[in-house]
Amino acid sequence: MTTPSLSRRTLLRYGLAGTVLAMAGGGWLAVKRFHDRFELRAVRSLMNSDVSILAVADDPDRAHRAVEAAFKRMAEAAGTLNRFDPDSAVGRLNRQGRLSAPPADLLAVLDRARHVSEISDGAFDITVQPLMEYYFSLKRPVDLDRLDRGAVAARDRLVDYRKVRVSPTEVSLDGAGMGITLDGIAKGYVVDQGAAVLEAHGIGEAVLDAGGDVRTISHDDPGRTWTIGIADPIDQNRLFAAVRMRNGALATSGNYEIYFSADRRLFHIVNPHTGLSPDIYSSVTVLADRNTDSDALGTALFSLPLPRLREVMRAEGPQWMAIDWNGRQSWHSPELPLVAEHTA
Repeated sequence: MTTPSLSRRTLLRYGLAGTVLAMAGGGWLAVKRFHDRFELRAVRSLMNSDVSILAVADDPDRAHRAVEAAFKRMAEAAGTLNRFDPDSAVGRLNRQGRLSAPPADLLAVLDRARHVSEISDGAFDITVQPLMEYYFSLKRPVDLDRLDRGAVAARDRLVDYRKVRVSPTEVSLDGAGMGITLDGIAKGYVVDQGAAVLEAHGIGEAVLDAGGDVRTISHDDPGRTWTIGIADPIDQNRLFAAVRMRNGALATSGNYEIYFSADRRLFHIVNPHTGLSPDIYSSVTVLADRNTDSDALGTALFSLPLPRLREVMRAEGPQWMAIDWNGRQSWHSPELPLVAEHTA
């Protein structure tokens, strides 16, 4: 069985042995691997992350065209969903409170976001944007003892996913001062679009990595699996666990990625019911069929106590792993395809 080993953070270190055919501008690398099979790798910057694609094919030119098309589609979707661009669909919605003729990408993401909000008791909520905007405006590191809890509470009162009104012709926010952020789901959706383009171009083996969202494709070789590492939340230079995948979508979120307080008690995920970051887990990983789901569910699970987390995931079906706040204990679904796991 062929099992290339990949760290979630170091995808491009895999498999550099072989005949290098070309290295050009734009981060392209083509390597002849075996039996006239070629690996093509490329890296682009999207959504404030380095996004990499590794495609395996018998024709490097065909792989090149497929990867170019995948990046083009991902850039298109990312542009629509980018809250930092005032002229994007999300930027205009946040500025004006309504958006006529919403693009298909936005409607698709809003539909799935609503589903995850409903099944997670509101633990996933795209209307936390006023809170995130406030936290990003504060001088870091934030002293939680001096945090203006009144300012937090005022913004938290604006949070309610049920006040996002969606129809095929218009999206509106039913409240002054509301805003949405798709940071907890958009990256996964963008990766899904790239994977769909690769498959449409006949690429049967590939890995896409968007800084925590990983998509694997294994259609050609029945013995091909990909081993993807999950970072140790306490020491990101180490792996806490590794999972074996064929065709799947893995997303990992951790309190170490973006944090506002020195002790990481306030980080880029907030509990919509409190306005503050949850302190149950330091890392959550979800393995699903689509990155849209693994991304959003991973965000939602951070705010759910373990018994409720188990209930939600049993009903939804994806596999998962959660690591406790101190990074010493972990829990996971029985069917998660682990090939290695950290022991304290």
